[in-house]
Amino acid sequence: MKCTDLLFQDHKIILRCLDVLEHMAARVQNDQPFETEDLQAVLRFLRTFADDHHQTKEESALFPELRRTSAAQEGPLRHMLFEHDQERSLVEGLEEALLTKSGMEFVHFANRLTALLGNHIQKEDNILFDIVERSLSTEQDDRVVSEFNKFQINPELLVDLRRLEWKYLRKDGVTYAVKARASAH
Repeated sequence: MKCTDLLFQDHKIILRCLDVLEHMAARVQNDQPFETEDLQAVLRFLRTFADDHHQTKEESALFPELRRTSAAQEGPLRHMLFEHDQERSLVEGLEEALLTKSGMEFVHFANRLTALLGNHIQKEDNILFDIVERSLSTEQDDRVVSEFNKFQINPELLVDLRRLEWKYLRKDGVTYAVKARASAH
């Protein structure tokens, strides 16, 4: 399996979390409550899986290897890193909204994060990963995959995500996506 295959799988999981977050924001806009513990679980997922697991793999293994192939990669990589920092700031905004119990702040940060991260994933899937596949040799890709394998996923994060999906994305016993994000992949 290539490094881009592994990152693409991560993206599918992250998009599932964004669907939950987007639905939670819609509930707040419609004056429907959600449990604080559920938002804490979403934040834990974003911090631990999306950032510590996924983005750190990109920043510590993929991007350095890609930089070694050509200086021409620097522009797209700088942009991806900039967006990673924006995403971290938006997660901090969500955490602050949770602490201050500000519903409209939560909606603002949730909507910005889902839009930014969804767009970021599209760019990586459709542009960056093509660059990676054209640029990295088999040996380089193997090195990146070897580095990726050092990152372990806490299975409880995925259990929590599934629980949140069942709770927030179910209607009449059928799970649905807030947006047809998955169809784009």
